[in-house]
Amino acid sequence: MATNPEILDDAIEVLRRGEPFTIDSVAREAGLTKPGVVHHFATKEALVLAVVDRIVERWLTMLRSRAGEGSSPTERLRAYVEYAVTGEFDQSDLALLVDVRLRDMLAAQWTQRMDPWFGTEITGTPRQRGALRAARLLADGAWFNKGLGIPTVREDEEDAVYSVAMRLLEEGGAK
Repeated sequence: MATNPEILDDAIEVLRRGEPFTIDSVAREAGLTKPGVVHHFATKEALVLAVVDRIVERWLTMLRSRAGEGSSPTERLRAYVEYAVTGEFDQSDLALLVDVRLRDMLAAQWTQRMDPWFGTEITGTPRQRGALRAARLLADGAWFNKGLGIPTVREDEEDAVYSVAMRLLEEGGAK
């Protein structure tokens, strides 16, 4: 019998392949019947919430490994920018967009869990905070485009884009 983590991994695989995300598609991937999936996740909403939570946990594991436990807000932001600019992503990383009816709830879930990594509590001059926000927006764009499979930069530009993001962090005071 499949476990919740196994079903979630199968659901993420459905997203990774870009297939329509339904309880039926997850059931097929998991080798279960639709009632078998519903036994673990009563509604599509419950399933999607659990999938987004699992993906956030994957992100947080990567971010914590980069920033370390007890990291400062600037260290967390740096880890986020580094990961989003240099990491590999696919459609499953955009699970919060999987269902337009749930988008607000999923975005709130993502933001609530990820907010400590976005540098929102960092203080400084408007110019410093603006540089930090620009670094974050650059990182968000890189992550989002990679998740959609949209080419972000040419191979010979990767180091230059990373350097711009790091300069923005330094300008904002994130050493």
